[in-house]
Amino acid sequence: MPDKEDDAANARVLRLEEKVAYQDKLIAELNDVVVSLHRRADELGRRLDAAERTLRSELDTREMPNEKPPHY
Repeated sequence: MPDKEDDAANARVLRLEEKVAYQDKLIAELNDVVVSLHRRADELGRRLDAAERTLRSELDTREMPNEKPPHY
């Protein structure tokens, strides 16, 4: 009987090891995705900041007339 118990325990340990290996691989893949998205978010943030600076500098150089619109 001990052989069957040992075989069952070994099979259970093997399944657990397979699950852990799969989870380790999945965690590494998810980490790669998170790092990629973080880099993309940083890049988009820099681009947005540059666009805001450009827009502000354009608006600062223009003179806005202080007139009432024609419908008043």
